[in-house]
Amino acid sequence: MRKKSYLTTTLPYVNAAPHIGFALELVQADAAARYLRHEECEVFLNTGTDEHGVKIYRNAVAEGKDPQTYVDENAAHFKKLLTALNIDLQSGRFIRTTDPAHAAAAQEFWRRCDAAGDIYKAKYRVKYCSGCELEKTDSELENGHCPLHPALAIEEREEENYFFKFSRYQERLLELYAKYQDFVLPEFRLNEIRRFVEGGLSDFSISRLKEKMPWGVSVPEDEG
Repeated sequence: MRKKSYLTTTLPYVNAAPHIGFALELVQADAAARYLRHEECEVFLNTGTDEHGVKIYRNAVAEGKDPQTYVDENAAHFKKLLTALNIDLQSGRFIRTTDPAHAAAAQEFWRRCDAAGDIYKAKYRVKYCSGCELEKTDSELENGHCPLHPALAIEEREEENYFFKFSRYQERLLELYAKYQDFVLPEFRLNEIRRFVEGGLSDFSISRLKEKMPWGVSVPEDEG
């Protein structure tokens, strides 16, 4: 039976033109895929664009465009890189998070997590960086700003959202790392992630209120 391998790049946000860092990532992924095919491995190479989130929505509004029109125009620049860099996607895919198939898959994944008891609703207050599209703790801020996006003001958010029960998986993850020493490579990254998990896992928010951020995949059975 032939070995199978799945490779993926990150999916960059389409709020700016592609930069050389992503071009390098594409070339490296393509080189790895070609090597594995040469070794008679069945390879699926995944790449694409992340087209949802608050900064995408705000940029579209600032330019007076419908968000879908905005991402259609910008995603085209990323897709052109595949031809320009001779990326072989015959056994792979360029996926856009606005693709109907992606939205359906994301919603199905939500339903399965919900059925497993991994999702709950709660009120919370958080500091949020729109540049990172991530919640921030005080320890991650420098002088009240995100060090990666110092020009952006940190937003204070208080709302009711859905959360993922990440905390319930701490022991199971540690058991996984102990049993499969090659699950995370290289070894120093395994040690790094093990220390992170040993330090305790916190549940995290996985939704946004549509009235505040209307550009995203809808939560199944809750249009709000």
